[in-house]
Amino acid sequence: MRKMYLLRQIPSEAQIRKLLRKIVFGKNIFCPICRRRKVIKENNRFWCIKCRTRFSLLSHTWLSHLKIPLQTFWLVLWCWTEQVPVKQTARLTQLSVPTIYHWFSIFRSHLPDDPQVLEHLVQLDEAYFGSRPKKTMRALFMGKQMDSRKLSFKILNNTYRAGIP
Repeated sequence: MRKMYLLRQIPSEAQIRKLLRKIVFGKNIFCPICRRRKVIKENNRFWCIKCRTRFSLLSHTWLSHLKIPLQTFWLVLWCWTEQVPVKQTARLTQLSVPTIYHWFSIFRSHLPDDPQVLEHLVQLDEAYFGSRPKKTMRALFMGKQMDSRKLSFKILNNTYRAGIP
C-alpha cells in the first residue's frame, strides 16, 4: 500500500523534464558551448545556430549518460535524500543493488566541495564504504546544524573503523 502511494507522488516524465530544464538552463535555454540563446528545438534536442552544436537537456551535465527513466532516477534520488537503505531502494525502484550503490556514490561525489562552517548545536554521523579486502575503505563524516538546513561533510580515504585491521 505504501509503495503505491509513494509511486503516485513521483512527478510525471514531463514535469521532471520541466524541473531539470529550469535547474540546468534557468529561464532561457542557451548553448552550453558558446552560451548563445539563439537555439532551435528539434524533437527533444536543441541546435545552436551560432556554433551548430546539437545538445539535449542533460547532454552537457553529469547526468549525460543517464540510462534509466527519469521517474526511476527521481525515486533513487528521493531514496538517497531520505536515507532509505540500499536494499529497500533496490526493491522500490526494481534496480539491482550494485546499481543503487553506483548511483548513491555518484550523488555523494557531486556534493559541494566547500564545507560550510557549522555553529551552535550540530548532529554528526558517519558512514563507511568501500572494500575491506582491498583496503580501500573510506569514511564519510557529515554534520547538520540543528536549527537550519546547513550541511557539512568530509570524506576520508583509506580509513578503517575501530577493530577492523
